[in-house]
Amino acid sequence: MIAALARWSIRRRAVVLTCALLLCLLGAWSATRVPIDAMPDITGPQVQINTALPSYAADEAESRVTIPLESELSGLPGLVEFRSLSKTGLSQVTLIFADGTDIFRARQLVTERIGQASGNLPPGAVPVMAPISTGLGEIVYYSIGYAADAKAPADESARLRELRLLHDTRVRPALRSTPGLADVNVIGGHERQMLVEPDLAKLAKSGVPMSELLRAVRRNTENAGGG
Repeated sequence: MIAALARWSIRRRAVVLTCALLLCLLGAWSATRVPIDAMPDITGPQVQINTALPSYAADEAESRVTIPLESELSGLPGLVEFRSLSKTGLSQVTLIFADGTDIFRARQLVTERIGQASGNLPPGAVPVMAPISTGLGEIVYYSIGYAADAKAPADESARLRELRLLHDTRVRPALRSTPGLADVNVIGGHERQMLVEPDLAKLAKSGVPMSELLRAVRRNTENAGGG
């Protein structure tokens, strides 16, 4: 068989050379259009769910948030791999789907399952899906603090609150405008809060029920859009 093919090629050298030249031209044309990367992305479509838990230890985040989410998200169509990470202040669940899975359909299914799992999560635990990205997405961790000669509040809680406010109002908006950046997630610090401590004795003396106080607080702290 090989000898016959060799004899045929020798007798028809022009045809063989023409085919070889066409293949070379086709290869050169393809090389200019095929995307080339030093580290090609071979990961499947993935969806990541992050839940910020500022006051939770790692084991508590796992038992109260990660495990309930895993139980609810298991069995999704096309799901081939399941990973989770629980650490202080954060629960992270990553779902990897089979190649060819519609990522938007997968995210829709995950959203539905998260809604079903919300009833089993502790108050204040709000799972959030990360933006669409791949397993090769680069992650940069950074922290902010006071310089050695900076005038910082003496109270640690006040320092953490001031740093969180600075990050949320100046650092994060500036970073989100960076081209190619998917998201900026914040862990740590103290979010600004308004604390109302009613004097129960004075409320009782004036005849104001607690329900009326709650309604007044809600009325004066709601955000209303300007028409």
